[in-house]
Amino acid sequence: MNQKDLDYCKQHIINFESVKLGFTRNIPFDVLGEYERMYRDYLDRQFSLTYWCGECVFDMLKRLIVLYENAQPIVQNVIEVAQQKVQTEVIQTEEVKKKRGRPKK
Repeated sequence: MNQKDLDYCKQHIINFESVKLGFTRNIPFDVLGEYERMYRDYLDRQFSLTYWCGECVFDMLKRLIVLYENAQPIVQNVIEVAQQKVQTEVIQTEEVKKKRGRPKK
């Protein structure tokens, strides 16, 4: 999953949490449309969601939860590697700085 989709899932995490508890809330159609797009992009190109079918929405969300939870550690690892690179670059630039001014006696 790309970062945009992960952020969207994080923004609407309440839907995932309700599915884990065994029920679904009334989810707006625009949110369901975005979930359907993600499902098509990452799991099944020919998937067609019936918005009125509660069980269909529930199954789709269960599969997206697994996808979201598996994608979380990968993104966090990439962020950690990037942060380590930045930290090593900062340390290297600090060591290169020359002292200015008159030497002490």
